[in-house]
Amino acid sequence: MTWVNRTFNTWQNSLTIASASDLFIKIVYLVLIWSTVKLLFIGNVVWGDDYFILLSDPFTGPDRFAMLLNIPEVRSYYLLFALPFLGLIVAGLFGFHNVLTRSVVWFLFINLHFGNGSVSTGGHHLIQQLLFFHIFLFQVNDKKSSYLSSLGRFIHHLAHYSIWLQIAILYLVSGVWKLKGDLWLDGSAMFLTLSFKEFGFPWLANTINENTFFLQLLTWAVLAYQVLFIVLVWIKPIRKWVLLFGAIFHISIIFLIGITDFGLFMIASYSIFINNDLADDILRKLNPKRVIGVSA
Repeated sequence: MTWVNRTFNTWQNSLTIASASDLFIKIVYLVLIWSTVKLLFIGNVVWGDDYFILLSDPFTGPDRFAMLLNIPEVRSYYLLFALPFLGLIVAGLFGFHNVLTRSVVWFLFINLHFGNGSVSTGGHHLIQQLLFFHIFLFQVNDKKSSYLSSLGRFIHHLAHYSIWLQIAILYLVSGVWKLKGDLWLDGSAMFLTLSFKEFGFPWLANTINENTFFLQLLTWAVLAYQVLFIVLVWIKPIRKWVLLFGAIFHISIIFLIGITDFGLFMIASYSIFINNDLADDILRKLNPKRVIGVSA
């Protein structure tokens, strides 16, 4: 029996990554709650009638359902998108979700995302893709042995690792495009980014007067990380160190460059790589009944 056959049989017979998937959903939902609530304070500008962006509706047919908030007449009712979305992800944070609610979450997020082009980041684009795959993270008990149960477990594994691959592809594409230019290859990209006062912190820009060897080394390290991530993340002995480097990089984006949403979305997506046993332990410790001291 080949390695592929053994893997596929395991995926059908046992749901080996259920806790990792559940923790991933909760962490992504938690960041989405924060992101949505803060935007609601300026919701009429972001999604409503006081928009300042050029609305576009380039699709025809069923694709138009992804651009509903780009229709001026619909934007007056943006709360009918934002509030149900917020309610579903809050419920999901406490474990109340299924394939239907996850599908609605994805649909609503697509419309909220395309309706707020003025504030969306690459992180929003990534989360849009990951929310599609999260629809198929079916929770199927290992004790069930029917054909549909086996198919559900197989699809769950397939969706879980598709999320891994989607994150890896994002880094690879980003790295390849960086290789097409000069700023990352000559080591000046990090220096120029940190010197850009409009998107960073003036005190930091004023402190950095020249492109030091450390900044050049950091630029090349980030470039190598993005290009090689698609290979390195599958190597279990070094995976935690790979993810640690990425987490530090994205935390620095939050605090040094100020692109908070992007950094948080990327760090939240890393939760899909957490070992299932560790994820199970984290979920037990964060169980609401345990936190408030209620016995099961």
